[in-house]
Amino acid sequence: MKKLTLSLLMSLGLVGSTFAGQEMASGKEYKQPPPEPTCFKDQELQLDIFGAYADGNRPHAGVIDEHAFGGGVGINYFFHRNIGVGVDATWLYGGEKDGDRSNDGDTTYHNFSSSLIFRMPIDAICLAPYAFVGGGFHVDGAQWASAHAGVGLEYRIVPERIGIFTDARFTYFGDRYGNGEQNNIMARAGVRFVF
Repeated sequence: MKKLTLSLLMSLGLVGSTFAGQEMASGKEYKQPPPEPTCFKDQELQLDIFGAYADGNRPHAGVIDEHAFGGGVGINYFFHRNIGVGVDATWLYGGEKDGDRSNDGDTTYHNFSSSLIFRMPIDAICLAPYAFVGGGFHVDGAQWASAHAGVGLEYRIVPERIGIFTDARFTYFGDRYGNGEQNNIMARAGVRFVF
């Protein structure tokens, strides 16, 4: 009898240890927790609407005399979570610089550029620092080409849908007037809609 009782207890101990740590079915299905939400998708189409400011003061020997203000629109496409391309059009209104002297009149600058964008999303706080490089052309009665590089920061107000951003770029125009290199710094801030 003692052997039977001991054998029974040992069997129950083995059976109990087999099920230890496993969830027993209770008539309800066990549901996996939902995946962690992301703020930035792997592939995104974005529409930007922004305000802009360009600084033409020294030491920037730029085509803009002192300051110019305006705004614009842009379209970006991220074909990978960290790499995308973008195009934007910016219209700035400000004084025109003609070589080393300033004109009395103001003018509208039409800026069109394209960029290769590198971003590093941080989904835990819905923030993405980014850097970009590219080129473009500008019109204010005359036309000239440019190259630019910049950095920015985007925050997603609504994950995967709406963000706000700000960035700054250094734009190089080359020797437009035969008086040395021309450049300026432009800053943008706006809203980004994601599709």
